[in-house]
Amino acid sequence: MSTQMADPHQGMISFQKGLRAAILQLHQVPNQRELFAHFDQPEPDVNRLTYVRLTNDRKDVRAFLNCIMNGMIDGSPCMAVGYAVPESLRQKGLAKQLLKDVIQDQIVQAGNNGFDTIYIEAVVDANNIASQRVAEAVLGVEREGITDSHSGLPAYRYTAGFDTASGRQL
Repeated sequence: MSTQMADPHQGMISFQKGLRAAILQLHQVPNQRELFAHFDQPEPDVNRLTYVRLTNDRKDVRAFLNCIMNGMIDGSPCMAVGYAVPESLRQKGLAKQLLKDVIQDQIVQAGNNGFDTIYIEAVVDANNIASQRVAEAVLGVEREGITDSHSGLPAYRYTAGFDTASGRQL
């Protein structure tokens, strides 16, 4: 068991290196201004979709979010998300806006794949107050106290369902 929770900030740093090395294939997200996505498989049978907002020259990450399929809830997909923003850009609402935009894209994708509902889940370290505030503000659900399965550390899980026809939260 790891002694740390998965840290999206580390993923953002790694993504930034790949971006600078020009080894990542990015696609603009339809109907989302300045939002780009990258698909990869970090492990067998693990599909990851990374969303980023970039600087105008597209060389630096301004906001970062990973989505990984995390099973099903009542027959509907559940996407686990983790988000990060460079320290110099924090407290500007970038993580909140990115999470809102990603949720809208995930709602469209789930609907296009024949699902009536999609669930978005964020698991946040109990000590990460800033990320808790993002999850609370955007997902608007009660948090559930859990023990992180990878690290054994205390965490909070926020899970919100969305109707794919209306885009509204359940």
